[in-house]
Amino acid sequence: MSVQQSLQTTPPESFTDPLTPPATDEKTKATCISSVISEIRRRKHGHSLSGKPWHRFVLDAHQYKDLQRHLQLDSSLWDYFVHKLRHDYFPSAKLLILRMPGLLHESLASYVTQEITLQLRAIAQSDSPSAEFAGDIDNNASAEINFTDAEYGSHQPDASFQHFNAQYPGVIIELSYSQKKKDLSRLANEYILGSDADIRVVIGIDVEYKGSKRATISMWRPQIVINDAGEGELCAIQTVTDQLFCDDVGNLVLNPEASIHLRLEDFGTEAFATTFNDLTEPIHISPETLYRFLKRSEAKATRVRQGQGLARSSKPWTRKRRRDSTPPEQLSSDREGKFADEEQRATKRATKDDASYKTSSSEAEVEAE
Repeated sequence: MSVQQSLQTTPPESFTDPLTPPATDEKTKATCISSVISEIRRRKHGHSLSGKPWHRFVLDAHQYKDLQRHLQLDSSLWDYFVHKLRHDYFPSAKLLILRMPGLLHESLASYVTQEITLQLRAIAQSDSPSAEFAGDIDNNASAEINFTDAEYGSHQPDASFQHFNAQYPGVIIELSYSQKKKDLSRLANEYILGSDADIRVVIGIDVEYKGSKRATISMWRPQIVINDAGEGELCAIQTVTDQLFCDDVGNLVLNPEASIHLRLEDFGTEAFATTFNDLTEPIHISPETLYRFLKRSEAKATRVRQGQGLARSSKPWTRKRRRDSTPPEQLSSDREGKFADEEQRATKRATKDDASYKTSSSEAEVEAE
């Protein structure tokens, strides 16, 4: 059914060239990139102003490439960004995340990965037919993951386990908190879809560190669902949702669903099935064990924060001598100036366009009167 709209004739003198708003995006984009670089530099020197463990910046794909180009002007800063600063980029959401997890979350991740490693080692040293498979699974820690399809960005998980012969890790572990939790589902989706389901499990452990003491566990796995057209679609399905193992006041919750249940087959892509027929040995961490790891992590973080950890009492020196800074560790003046000049040019162009646009708009309004 079509609707016929009323038509009217417009006098020729009524036609005027429309005023096009200036391209002020250049100024905004330059400012945003500058803010990210400043934050990265502060983190490199241990002086972050945000203090956020999960710092979000809105950057489109072009801005992200510009950011990388500017960082490469300083080899030391680029090396820090690539090899030391944990970060994620979500092209689909236009989000850059700078990670700075605290001691509590780092300790908890370490305890969980140590336990999984111990169980894998026990299988590897047994007479099991899958002992060889278990022996080739490595703890990749936070090694960066890049996918063939750039649409899924690059990510540095809190922990990961990868078979020696696999392209991607089979198991990913992410520790989350209030800022990160809302992005955790998106992160699981990127991992599973970006790897074409070779990443078999994403484990999310959420621990609040302000106010509530609750802690939960969630898990995502790949699944093929049939859409309305009868086609198979790969999806990341949340199989465990916010199962509580520590309540709001810090007490243990005996919840059997709040545990990590894995099998050896989760640690490698389905392609291994042609070589290893039986990868059913379980890897299991109970809610009681997770709770014990959490309490130990909390105690450790509290002790350090309050300055109660053991430290040497005698200091038989008069002063401390810092090493001399070398030129490669600092932006050379010409490179620093080049970056600053680019920012200034973008700002001036945008300001000039703004002024031109406002003048043209005023003249147009006068003529209209």
